[in-house]
Amino acid sequence: MSWSANMVGKPKAVAAKLARELSWIKCAEPEETIKNAVSTALATALASFPSDLPVSIVANGSQQVTDVNKPAELQNYLYVELKPLYGFIE
Repeated sequence: MSWSANMVGKPKAVAAKLARELSWIKCAEPEETIKNAVSTALATALASFPSDLPVSIVANGSQQVTDVNKPAELQNYLYVELKPLYGFIE
């Protein structure tokens, strides 16, 4: 399974859309827990930004079995980027 979120906007709007979109995606464990932890961490970070400072987020992850003969052995990929967009012109 894999999941991703890419958004640009004001922190409050991005946090709301991120929570909504990631709640729709269901993954196998432990990927589900990882995805939810990323969503929580990003929401916490976004809450500290000035309300009028645009931000960009890119977050994605995937999980796969590393050996078909050992299905309990999993490999997770995770990428998270949150950055303010200074100089944004409206």
